[in-house]
Amino acid sequence: MNMKRRQFAAAALGLSLAAAIAPLGASADTAWPPRKITFVVALGPGGSADRTARALAQRMQQDLGVPISVVNQEGGGGHVGHTYFMNMPDDGSYFLASSIHPYISNAILRFDADYSLKDFAFINAQWNDYDLFAVNAKTPYESLGAFMQAAKDKPGTLKASVVPNSTGAINLSLAMEAFGLSEGDINVVTYQSGGAARTAVAGGQVDLTVLAADGTLSIAEYVRPLAVAADAPLKDWDAPTLNAVLTENGLDQTPVLAGSMRGLAAHASFRDKNPEAFEKMVEAYHTVLQDPDFVASLEAQDIGTEWLGPERTTEIIESNFEILKRFHPAE
Repeated sequence: MNMKRRQFAAAALGLSLAAAIAPLGASADTAWPPRKITFVVALGPGGSADRTARALAQRMQQDLGVPISVVNQEGGGGHVGHTYFMNMPDDGSYFLASSIHPYISNAILRFDADYSLKDFAFINAQWNDYDLFAVNAKTPYESLGAFMQAAKDKPGTLKASVVPNSTGAINLSLAMEAFGLSEGDINVVTYQSGGAARTAVAGGQVDLTVLAADGTLSIAEYVRPLAVAADAPLKDWDAPTLNAVLTENGLDQTPVLAGSMRGLAAHASFRDKNPEAFEKMVEAYHTVLQDPDFVASLEAQDIGTEWLGPERTTEIIESNFEILKRFHPAE
């Protein structure tokens, strides 16, 4: 064999070996999607985040034409799963399909995490919990403004139930600040579960509760909705948004804290290195949430179907991080 033939054979062998050992994922220089995609759920099996991820994986793999598997990596309030995801290839073969808020933010604040919000490229928050301000139906308060005025007129006489360190507790504090109330103007009673806090308002032990709107549907006949901590009114509750209430009362609007947001995120480095592939994933996700049959199947399982998109999802998570940081207890 002459020199040129030996050089050609060596080059061909090198290419063959490189192809044999190449990972299944995609890189910035190769086509996307890869041969397999994995959704990482940073919480346990069977929960709301897990159910959302599995339903999404089953549907999206049809459109993308590649299998999507789901793995659970629970522990540390999501921190174990977040760390696992960050250590996986950032080539678009792994996505975090979990409760992307407030778990990531809380983990960053609670642990010495080696990741930050900037390391995640948030795609969408599909299933969102929003807090509801609701009074016992037998109270005379027809609006949140009227309730807050009564609390200001007679400090400490009205009671509110919340779960400690919950989004509801923080949203109540934000609302009180916006209305110019001081700590103690409302007698805040804490309960260790949302069920207990709801029972308290339904039974009249407290006047007001601030809890997840979906969960409060179970006591709808016993309460009167006054406001929701959301961007827009909710279909199940006849109540304005908190900021609409503030505007009606001539007050400045306030950032509100979103509840649990189940959705999808990629590595920020994947988005930055391969923006076209990232956009393909965004479009695929958006497309399946526009499929009426798929949406109906999710709604039948009580799974959310909201599309916020990358920009709005990121905006909420980043602004909420600042709220959480402010209320994060000092070590």
